[in-house]
Amino acid sequence: MPSTTPPPETQARPPRDAAGAPPGGKRALMALGLLVFLQLGLLLAAYGPSFAALQARHGVGVGEVGTSVSAHFVGGFVGVLVAGVLIARLGYRRAMVLSALLLALGGAGVGFTGSWSLVLAGAALNGLGYGVAVVLYNFLFARAFAPAGAAAVNLVNGAYGVGAIAMPALIGWLMGLAIARDPGAIAQVPPLVFGFTTLLALVVVAMAAWVPWLPPTRAGASAGRGATPAAGSRLAGGVVLFSALMFLYVAVEVATAAWAPTHLAEALGVARAALAVSVFWGALTAGRFLAAAFASRLRPADLILGGMALTFLGVGLAHAPAVALAGYALVGLGLAPVFPTTVVWIDRHFGERADRVAPWILAAGNLGPVVGAPAVGLAVAFAGPTVVPSALALALVALGGVVLAIRRGRPPATGAPSS
Repeated sequence: MPSTTPPPETQARPPRDAAGAPPGGKRALMALGLLVFLQLGLLLAAYGPSFAALQARHGVGVGEVGTSVSAHFVGGFVGVLVAGVLIARLGYRRAMVLSALLLALGGAGVGFTGSWSLVLAGAALNGLGYGVAVVLYNFLFARAFAPAGAAAVNLVNGAYGVGAIAMPALIGWLMGLAIARDPGAIAQVPPLVFGFTTLLALVVVAMAAWVPWLPPTRAGASAGRGATPAAGSRLAGGVVLFSALMFLYVAVEVATAAWAPTHLAEALGVARAALAVSVFWGALTAGRFLAAAFASRLRPADLILGGMALTFLGVGLAHAPAVALAGYALVGLGLAPVFPTTVVWIDRHFGERADRVAPWILAAGNLGPVVGAPAVGLAVAFAGPTVVPSALALALVALGGVVLAIRRGRPPATGAPSS
């Protein structure tokens, strides 16, 4: 009896969407992204609340324990810069596995080693893996979920905020349990905290190796190859403007969290003023989930400018002590979509060149706090804490001006409107 099995070339294949993803492929990738960003938020928020426990464990002073954060950010700066090269040479999957392995090794180094030098080495590895992951996953999601990339990137960055809020509470609970048993027991908190981040990183390794679908990497055209002088000029101008956008955004974000309590301390008292940070971060996290709900219906520039309008209203309210906490909540809500949506905007603006130029743009963002927070501090020293909202407003005016300048420009690759 002749076989009824159709030849291999005529057998039905599972349907794929327009991006080439099989059924469930994007859902699996989204699950991985949510876990990665939750882990990154947990990790970055773990250092400060763990300082007392790290001091007890390693016998270092107040000044020395802060070098763990410095080591992390040095590693992160390098990770951001090398991410594009790693993606081009290794592809997405192996770069994902590598970044997670670095985070696993870094977490183990900070949490379990007995030498402070090894703790710093672990923090640097954490930063290296963190920097690679930030570039890799943000731009991967902008590309994999296009044309709804802005919604996807806002969503996974919302998971980052959840981790950043949850980790201090977790450490506070662990410290309370340790102190109730024996004050010296807080030295056992770092292995628990950074052991947890290590475990999550190992889960990410397994998921990254298994996730069934990833989009192809881009060829990554050389920035200047085959370009006319006019196109090269537009490319350079775009890099400068987007770098300024990221620099100003991160400067405003960090300066707000750093100086809002100082601004409100006299009017509200130190305890209530400290709530400003929680209110700000909570609103920023909620704003990213909210932005994910409608980001696909708006152009990146319009979504960012809409958020900017909320931030201006927020800093205006922050001048009045009675509604200042609500003002800082509006600042967080308005800033929420700026970073994730800018990632998508960079990807659309630069096209196949995005993988080459994005690390430099994000690295410029990392320098924002180096200038921003001290600059507001100088203003406070000169004019007093009440100047904080006004200083933030000036930075926001500059940020809005940069967004408008990019919106009016044209991308170097196609000459089409970039907004």
